[in-house]
Amino acid sequence: MLDLLRHEGELVTTMLKRLLSLPWAQEVVGFLVLLYVEGVRRSIRWEVRNGGHVEKVWAEKGAIIGCVWHGRVLMALQGWNRQYDRMVALASRSREGEIGSRFARWYKVGVVRGSSRNPDKPGHTKGGEAAYRAMVNHLRAGGCGAVTPDGPRGPRMRAGFGAVRMARDTGVPILPFTWSARRKTVLRRAWDKHCLPHFFTRGVIIWGDPIHVPADASPEQLEAARLQLETVLNDITREADEAVRGPVIEPDERLRPGTAKTPGAPA
Repeated sequence: MLDLLRHEGELVTTMLKRLLSLPWAQEVVGFLVLLYVEGVRRSIRWEVRNGGHVEKVWAEKGAIIGCVWHGRVLMALQGWNRQYDRMVALASRSREGEIGSRFARWYKVGVVRGSSRNPDKPGHTKGGEAAYRAMVNHLRAGGCGAVTPDGPRGPRMRAGFGAVRMARDTGVPILPFTWSARRKTVLRRAWDKHCLPHFFTRGVIIWGDPIHVPADASPEQLEAARLQLETVLNDITREADEAVRGPVIEPDERLRPGTAKTPGAPA
């Protein structure tokens, strides 16, 4: 009986994956996500902390690299203060990335598709370098970028080098931000512990201070900046969870491959 149930579960999963590979199904799901996000974010009583720097950026039409953990992307637009037309987000080439791209188009947010190579599949490219160049060109032209430093595969809440490399190559500062809500559903089985806020609850958005990376940054300086980004994002995420008295989501115990525990330490 257990084998039969397992087989039926695998069959349903396969059918859902095939369905979500169809453009019309992706469009429908993207629209449903839009309805949920718009309804929820408008119903939440939001508090914003440490928003002075980003408000200055919006007023002066400056450029930033906004960084938020993958598990907190759904309400990221609430923090962006409707500056959507200047924003380009980095998304993977997966089914989920395609649905996210269709969702983002409702806000006129630009999307660059691509992700880093999978170390388990040597020689298999996912357009990561092309996407990186497109993001760099957009930032150099004065636009803003949105990056999930732990996406698309994790480990959860462990930053990679993409954002700090962009900051080094463009001179644009990184601005970490996060959110939390008192009542929310946490997808415990998802690698990123994705957070789904409930309607009519209390929410908080917290911005970190800008992180600048010098144009001639050494590998040790890049690692220090990456660790600073990871530490700040985790600190403000914990602060947000504690502020609303909700469940605190902890980082994955695993480190990101190729990173160190402390600046300058061997990976």
